[in-house]
Amino acid sequence: MTGRRHFGNVRRLPSGRYQASYWHLGRRHIALTTFATKGEAHAFLDGTATTINRSQWIDPTAGRIAFADYATAWLQQRSDLRASTRDHYRWLIDGRLVPHFGQRRLDRIGPADVRAWHAELAGATPGVARSGYRLLRAIFNTAVADELIAKNPCRIRGAGVDRAPERSIPSVTEVAALADAIEPALRCAVLLAAWGTLRRGEVLGLRRGDLDLERGTVHVQRSLSELRDGQVVIGPPKTKAGNRLVYLPDPVVADLTRHLEEHVAANPDAPVFPAQGGMHLRPKSFLLVWDAARTAVGLKHVRFHDLRHFAGTMAAASGASTRELMARGGWSTVAMVTHYQHATEDRDAFLAKAMAPFVIPGGPEDEEGDQEEDPQQAQETPAPAVQPRLHSVGGTRARSRTDRARRKGNSRGTPKSKPVTREDGERSSGGETRTLNLAVNSRLLCH
Repeated sequence: MTGRRHFGNVRRLPSGRYQASYWHLGRRHIALTTFATKGEAHAFLDGTATTINRSQWIDPTAGRIAFADYATAWLQQRSDLRASTRDHYRWLIDGRLVPHFGQRRLDRIGPADVRAWHAELAGATPGVARSGYRLLRAIFNTAVADELIAKNPCRIRGAGVDRAPERSIPSVTEVAALADAIEPALRCAVLLAAWGTLRRGEVLGLRRGDLDLERGTVHVQRSLSELRDGQVVIGPPKTKAGNRLVYLPDPVVADLTRHLEEHVAANPDAPVFPAQGGMHLRPKSFLLVWDAARTAVGLKHVRFHDLRHFAGTMAAASGASTRELMARGGWSTVAMVTHYQHATEDRDAFLAKAMAPFVIPGGPEDEEGDQEEDPQQAQETPAPAVQPRLHSVGGTRARSRTDRARRKGNSRGTPKSKPVTREDGERSSGGETRTLNLAVNSRLLCH
């Protein structure tokens, strides 16, 4: 035996440590670290050979790119992002990620580094920490897909999940107060959000041609946003489901009719909520007016987006199904719908009344008062053909033996029980028997 390896080579350095190297894809690769013993070097080569055979090998030198350079390239290649989303990601990368990770190599950023960064940021701004962590995880996921690193160092459980406390939504009276308090030219903006489930950007992006007041509909097909540098961008809605046709309540249609007559130009492309000069109103300008209105009525805590919460709740309380809510609000997942649904006291009281007949034995008739039972009528009521049996633990085997005995007796010629015959001579159907059994079982469960 020569003692030569089938894969890789190990040599001893002048320092006494051992160096491992191997050839792969036409290039010689040297282990990034040296080893104290020859056995450790051989173990490294054996492990490398296994990863190559399993197609799991990662070039150990590929992750030597600086995080700042890779994050910048990652954002440039994301052509699928909306302008506002891209602007937000750029702000996070420049202001929250690069200052901490900066020129550090991708392959030198570990889970401990990510935890330290997240702990510091979460202590100051929890909301920014959640969105920043989601972005960082997405960047490293791409790095893993690009085979620059073997594993994603973002492994903090639940760090990217929004856990905002449940917010109370405004009441119908408070929504009406907000609509009355805001400038008349923006009254319908409040109504479209509160009764049409429109987002702020969708409201400000509306044009006259999007409204069909004869049908009472609004076609949501664009959204307006303002970037951090002041640039106004008009693009598609937040999601594909956001492009939708929404029917509006008649009182809202009446308000919109007056609004178009008084504040909107006749051009179909004219903004429904114009600024001076006929351009679309900027979100920041709208928020100044909104803030003044909610302060005037003592509802400083109500955000404009809370009106969308209100709209989803009112639609659900009116009996809309989950699919109908998704279509009306432009939500793409069921999870998003449940996030925006809120229970109201009025709806809860309605549900309690609706359940009352099931709690009272005998059904809705008992709500009219206790009535004395007629003995003659009780005698004429036929008894159930099969007495109800309450199931109990341990009784299954006994009942099985009895049932088998009955079936065995019937197979030997024992006549089966005759169907119950009513006084009118008609045979009682099996459905009638099951109905009687169900009624008796219901009474037993209620008592």
